[in-house]
Amino acid sequence: MFLLVFSAIPSPADVHVFIYHRFNESIYPSTNISTDVFAAQLAYLKKGGFQVLPLSRIAQLVVDGEPLPEKVVGLSIDDAFTSFSSQALPLLEEYGFPATLFVNTAAVGDHGYLDWSQLQDAMSHGVEIGNHTESHAYLVEMKAGETVSQWQERIRADIERSQQSLKAHLGITPDIFAYTYGEYTPAVIGLVRQLGFKAAFAQQSGVICRHSDIWTLPRFPMGGPYATLEGFISKLNMRPLKVLEISPNDPVIRLQNPPVMKLRLADPAVAQGKINCFVQGDNVCHAEKDPERINEILVRADKPLSGRRNKYTLTALGDDGRWKWFSKLWINAHRPVPAISDQP
Repeated sequence: MFLLVFSAIPSPADVHVFIYHRFNESIYPSTNISTDVFAAQLAYLKKGGFQVLPLSRIAQLVVDGEPLPEKVVGLSIDDAFTSFSSQALPLLEEYGFPATLFVNTAAVGDHGYLDWSQLQDAMSHGVEIGNHTESHAYLVEMKAGETVSQWQERIRADIERSQQSLKAHLGITPDIFAYTYGEYTPAVIGLVRQLGFKAAFAQQSGVICRHSDIWTLPRFPMGGPYATLEGFISKLNMRPLKVLEISPNDPVIRLQNPPVMKLRLADPAVAQGKINCFVQGDNVCHAEKDPERINEILVRADKPLSGRRNKYTLTALGDDGRWKWFSKLWINAHRPVPAISDQP
């Protein structure tokens, strides 16, 4: 069964959102970026005339179906580590750029995390706060012996407690959400929608366009080997590889590993042209064209996907010489919540 993801109507502009975690904390290499590199990225945005918007504003533009402004970028930071305040915030102030900080509230004030007064200070300097749950749990998994309804109530309560803490300590009720570890399923999305958020951000890489799915908005990671000025500029030059339909829409790997992904692309010429496919680990990915349906492709890897999280990433060279990009998340969950169609 297909899930409608994008509209075929061309978008007048694209938005590139980046995700950061730690700044100048080299003992955490996979999620760290050097302050010098971050400063160079901000300088590039300023010199290039890019407009940096809070993620809530970007999300609202997508929700409303409004034309996206040209050269818009979003800067987001997950987990609210203290290095954001000491290392990144002064640079954001220097360049006059806003940022969005997603906070998991149970960690506030713990060692290495910002406390409530520091979060208030960040807000006074143009930082908006988003919800990142209370406990930073794996949302797509049930605990041993837990039923689907018990899982649902636990996750709902976790997110609600985070909202209550943010209201009590900061006087705000965020309407944007970031999935912990970037993991989601249709069931998790359903809970986030029911709780009144207007949009949610994940961690698969990609470019936001006018008709992007507002519940799985992509962000380019800026940590570890990706945290370079050159990589940042390269991502800014990416365009969306527009997908009309995708199957399966559930990123949890269930009966078939490696999973087979079916896509219907907006542009048949792209579907019948050269499409590059990438997968993590010691593996190879293939994009197979459907001769009967000229805008459909099947994507599969040679071997089972390894690790907790993996991705199929597709790229195609556009007529303008810029690369188009699409990335699909896959999750090897230990005790996954049943697929919606399997739930009692």
